[in-house]
Amino acid sequence: MNALLIRQAGLITWQQARRFLSEKTVRHRVRAGEWQRIHRGLYCARPEEAGERQMWWAASLAAGNGRPALLAGASALRVFGLRRFDWAGWPAGGLVLGVLPVHVLVHSSRPDRDPPDGVRVHRTRRLSSVDICPTVSPPCTTAARALVDAVEWAGDRAEAAMVLATVRRHRLVSQAQVRPVLNRLPRLSRRRLIEETVFGSSVEVKTERGEHPAGFTEGWSTGTRTASLTFGGHLG
Repeated sequence: MNALLIRQAGLITWQQARRFLSEKTVRHRVRAGEWQRIHRGLYCARPEEAGERQMWWAASLAAGNGRPALLAGASALRVFGLRRFDWAGWPAGGLVLGVLPVHVLVHSSRPDRDPPDGVRVHRTRRLSSVDICPTVSPPCTTAARALVDAVEWAGDRAEAAMVLATVRRHRLVSQAQVRPVLNRLPRLSRRRLIEETVFGSSVEVKTERGEHPAGFTEGWSTGTRTASLTFGGHLG
C-alpha cells in the first residue's frame, strides 16, 4: 500500500484501500482523522503531500469512479511541462495554464459520477490504448491527443489557435503523431483549423492588432520525436 500512496501523491480510493485493509480498519482510520475524506470514496492519507500533483491525482481518481481517469487536454499538456499558451504580441502576454479546471477524459461507457469542484469531465466513445501515454504519472493522454482535445475544448477559435501555435513552438508533437489522432476522431468541430495549422500554411488567425502572432509560421516536425516527459518539467 505504501508504494501505491507514493505513486498517487498520498491519495487512495476505497476500492484500493480494501485490497490491503479490512472495512473496519479503513473506517477507523477515517474516524480517527488518520485519513481525510476528500470526495466520495477517495481519501488523503498524506496531507503533507498537498500540491499540484496531489490535485491532479484527486481529479483522476475521483472522476474515474475507483480507478484513475486520464488527465486530458490542457491539463495533460501541463503535465508534459507547458505552463502557458502564448504568442509574442498577444494581449496580456498569453493565457496562463491554471491548475483549475482539471480536464479528465473517460470512456462514455464508464459510470457517470459527480466529480469534485474544479474538475471538468469529458466523455468520449473514441478512446483506446494508443491514446494513453504509458510513461507519466498521473495517467494522461498522449501529447498528440491532448493537443487535439485542448483545441476542441478551447473557449473560442483564437484560443484554439494559440494552443496550436504554442505546442508547435515547443515541438511537443509531430505531424506523424497528430495524423492518426485525427483519423480516430472524425467529428471534430475544429478539424480544419488543426489540419491547416499542422499540415498546411493558410490559417488566417491574427491578434487584435491585425498581426500574425510571432512564431505562428514555424514549421511542424514531420518525424515521430517524443518530447521530454520529465514530470513537471518545462519545455524550452
